[in-house]
Order: sequence, then structure tokens, then C-alpha cells
Amino acid sequence: MKLLIVSCVDDNFGDNLIRICFEKLLRTVLRNLGVDLATVELAKMPHKAIDREQICSSDLVIFAGGGMFGINYMNNYAFMDEIIRIADEHSVPVVLSSIGVNNMGVTPENEHLLSEMLSRKCFRAVSVRENPELFRRYSEGCGYEIVQVCDPAVWSRYVYDSHLRKISRPQGKRVVGINVVRGGLFADNDKPWKLGDEIAYMKEMKHLLEEQGIEYVFYTNGSFLDNNSLLYFAREKDIPPEKIRIPNSTRELVETIYGFSSVAAIRMHSSIISYALDVPSVDLVWNDKIPFFYQNIGYPERAIPFDQWHAASVVRMLEEIESDSGYCADRRYMMTLYHFLYELMDSFIPKVTQREPEFDFERVKQELIDDPVTLDEDRDELLIKVQKGEKHYLSRFIEMKKKDKEFRQLKKDCEKKDKEIARLNRELDKLNRLFVVRIYKKLRTLKRKLISRKK
Repeated sequence: MKLLIVSCVDDNFGDNLIRICFEKLLRTVLRNLGVDLATVELAKMPHKAIDREQICSSDLVIFAGGGMFGINYMNNYAFMDEIIRIADEHSVPVVLSSIGVNNMGVTPENEHLLSEMLSRKCFRAVSVRENPELFRRYSEGCGYEIVQVCDPAVWSRYVYDSHLRKISRPQGKRVVGINVVRGGLFADNDKPWKLGDEIAYMKEMKHLLEEQGIEYVFYTNGSFLDNNSLLYFAREKDIPPEKIRIPNSTRELVETIYGFSSVAAIRMHSSIISYALDVPSVDLVWNDKIPFFYQNIGYPERAIPFDQWHAASVVRMLEEIESDSGYCADRRYMMTLYHFLYELMDSFIPKVTQREPEFDFERVKQELIDDPVTLDEDRDELLIKVQKGEKHYLSRFIEMKKKDKEFRQLKKDCEKKDKEIARLNRELDKLNRLFVVRIYKKLRTLKRKLISRKK
């Protein structure tokens, strides 16, 4: 049996975390159902690297989650639709699991595209992590139920248990994690912030926390562009290296957040990881998905609108939420995804006699702990990051070569213009000299005439 897991793959490690946790949960479900994992191929495909052969040779295509739904600058819709269309043409069943909404960008002219995608006959099941009413509207009459579940990353604590056990959490002292993102993220989501606004906010956070004697760390979710923003800020404001964390893998991102007592998040998966690790967080609402997440976990007030996002108010709220000793991830909420996957696979795979009843939370937790993430994931993510870095470098190299070519052409044009100006100056000098001579001659003639009249 071949199961194809489709997911976002990026140097923003929050996206990779979705697939890693989803895959671990799926493996647990298969073991729960008595399936010998040696008989199952769990293939993986980035949603923006479509492999037709992989799709057609699969028994089931499962989208692992993430904010893929909508029509926006990320263009996820086009890739999703193409994968689903190929599967539909070859009668390969498709499942959407934990799908989220990115800022929609939907207009009356393109709205029908979402309904058309969800109406394909290949769908076996659909679960969403937020805004189920929206999905139900677009899938009306399609014949399947929309189920709401959690994001796979809420299981991060147990998926990375073997790594987190080696880390000492802060005991009795506050260490605030300050999430940093690229400045253009806000403009891309029609929000009135630029990099300068973010830097001003970070500078004020630094000042207020130092004034109160509270430790802090600026960190990113790993994205190259986020890293650039942080490194630029650190250089401009003399932030020491020990106050900066730039993770090079999903594991390092989870470990970084594990070391905080609270988090001022911007990237949504900083909030989700914090929730998974029982680290209280607040988040700036730059995208519709963020208030949905905080509503789902029962803390809607911790998703802060732009007009209320000020360093002073963030610091005050962080102090308040750290005092909530009862804050922890809701097990019932976490189990929604496991239950969805269990029912899905129970209906899909042939029945076997040795299957157990559906695992409870404690059993799922232990199964995840006993199936740790290998360092192969670190290696693969470093490779992705290197490749992304090479693409960024190549893009800048091409841009610089183009600018250099333009500069050289401008230089030639300027030299040509300089020569033309020099020639015109010479002509002008010649004309000036001729003008002076003519005036002199006219004056001399006039003088003679005046002298002759006097005589």
C-alpha cells in the first residue's frame, strides 16, 4: 500500500513541522489498526513539486495540513488544484487533513474556483483546522462531511520528546521569546506595517524588558528572509549573539521555543509550538488564521489586532499569561486529528484481526515518544535550506548582473553624452569667438562712420 503525503516544504520550519507530526500520527494510527509498517510506503511530495507518477501510483493522496486554502500571493490554490485534478483523472482517492485558510484573496470572479476544486469526485474525506463554515459553504452538495481538527503540530512535544529531554527549561526566571519575521510579510497580507515599524517594535521590546530585568531572545522560524530581518536588526541595534536564535532545522525551532517562559509570536506556528509545549504566547493578527487558532484553544484575547499591538501592551500581557499556572494543551483538542485519521484509515485499509481499539491520549503520546524523529530530518532540512539559499543567491546574482549591465550601458551612454557635450562646448567656443570678432568688426565700422560724420 502506498500513501502519498503532500505538504508544504520550506525553510520556514513551521511548515515542515506539520508534515513531520502528521506522518508520526499516521504511523501511530496504522500500528493501532494492526498494519505492518513494512508493508506500507509512506511517500512524500512537496505540494509545489508535483510528481505525476507519484500521484498516479499511490493508493491514497493525503494533504497533511497547513494554510493552503484560498487564492492569494502564495498561489497554493493552483498547486492543490493540479494535484487533485491528476488524482481525480486516475481515480486515486484524496484526503484533505487539517487544511487551513490563508487570507483568501477571493473575488466574485474567482470564487467559483474553490468550489470547483472541492467538488471533484476523488475526495474521500476532508478535515480543517479552522473556519469550517467557510469550507462547508464551498463544498455544499459535494457529499462529504467537513470535520474540524487540530493542527498536527500541537503534538510537537511528544514527537520531539527524546530531544527535549536533553534541554533544561528555565526554572524560576523569565525568558521571553520575541519572534521576528520579514518586513514584507505584512504588506503581502495588506497590513500597514513595514520593516521599520517592526524594528521600532523590537527596539521598544528590548528596552522595556531590560528595564524590568527580564531576559529575552530574538528568534525566527528559520526562513531566510526572516533571518535577514533579524540579522539586520541585530547589526543596526548592537544585539549580542547570545540574544539571537536562528534555527537550522525544525528540531532546533522546537528546542528554541521550549527554552522560553513566554512568547511574543508573529508566525502562527510559533504560537502552535508554544501551545504544544505549554509555553503561553500572544500573537499579532496579520492573517485571518491566527485569531481562529487562539479561538480554537480557548484564548481568543491572546490574538492581538494591529491597533493594539504595542511593545508596552505586549510586555504587560506576557506577564499576565505567565501567571496562568493551569495553561496546558487540551488533550481532547489534540485527539481530534487522531480520531479523524483513525476513522479514515479504518475505512480505507483491509480489516485485520489483530487490530486494537482506538488508542487513548496516553497511548498515542507513548507511541509518538517511542517513534522519535531521526536526524535524517535535520539533514533533509539543511539541504532544503542550502538549496533555498542558493536560489536566493542566484536570484540576487542575476539581479546584480542585470544591474551591472544596466550600469555599464548607462556609463557608456554618459561617456557618449560627455563627448557630445564636449563637442558642443567646442562649437559654442567657436561661435563665441566668431561672435566677438563680428561685434569687434561692427564696432570698428561704426567708429569709422562716426569719425567720418564728425569731419
